[in-house]
Amino acid sequence: MRKLFISTLLGFGILVFGISAGAVAYLPAPCLTGASGLTRVPSATVLPYKNWNLATDYGMTWDKAQTPQLYYKANLGTFHSFEMGLVGGLDGTGEELREGVFINMKYSPTLGDGSDPLLLAIGVENLASKTQTGLYMVATKPFKQGFDLSFGFLADFPAGKFRPLGLAGLEIPVGQLSFLTDLFAGENVFQLNAGLRYHLISAFAFDIRGINILADENSNASTSKDPKSILAGFSWINPF
Repeated sequence: MRKLFISTLLGFGILVFGISAGAVAYLPAPCLTGASGLTRVPSATVLPYKNWNLATDYGMTWDKAQTPQLYYKANLGTFHSFEMGLVGGLDGTGEELREGVFINMKYSPTLGDGSDPLLLAIGVENLASKTQTGLYMVATKPFKQGFDLSFGFLADFPAGKFRPLGLAGLEIPVGQLSFLTDLFAGENVFQLNAGLRYHLISAFAFDIRGINILADENSNASTSKDPKSILAGFSWINPF
């Protein structure tokens, strides 16, 4: 089953790479946990005012258990430069939906002038979760060469203890296709993520995500934020 799933994802990636063309400005798409961003890490971008989206990702952990992974999420540009959203999914067993949904919020004032201003955002992810809530500050700098660099820090609270983490990410667009990579790094944590995002149209995008791709069998919640997994999904801005 895993080989078939991987083959399908690779085939899709090759297909969209072959047909991608022409650089176009696209509206932000969500990261794995819901906020506008890269593969796993949020960026400083937000949905424009009065715009909203729906998104979902489905896959499995990259281990012998092959535990199903599901995320469903929605975001709304509630005020100028302010984004609010919800995210839900399967529990740790992969068999049942977890109780309720978590809240994401992000505020992103624009700094600087010109066509490529520095963006800065502060936010919270998975608010209302006892173990997954995180507070972050992130900056995103678009470069004239076409790529976007994001960097900042995130603090979470595993086992009720404060844990500061650095974060960074890079988005490289090639026509309708974007290559994504991001990471978390801390005293005992290093997690590298990678993905592809294909914009079918400006408001609809497909994602392939590799989460914690360098993890080994000894990886756990104290050395990474997420289990090693692979997922595919889509996001749709203003579907109706």
